[in-house]
Amino acid sequence: MGTPIAVTSWKYSASSRYLTIFYNNGSGDLYHPVPAFVYDNLMRCNDKTAFVHKYLEYDLHFTRLSIQ
Repeated sequence: MGTPIAVTSWKYSASSRYLTIFYNNGSGDLYHPVPAFVYDNLMRCNDKTAFVHKYLEYDLHFTRLSIQ
């Protein structure tokens, strides 16, 4: 089995409400529009990968673009 995908870094712009998440496999996802309180909750969370799976990936309010 390969290495599980994990969040390695992120960037957020409060003015544009874009949140970019980068993973250990070199890929990334761009989410928009992400309210500041969602980003604040991400920063408080110990398991960033679980947070992304639970609150961002399947939330229909956010547009998700994959970045290679």
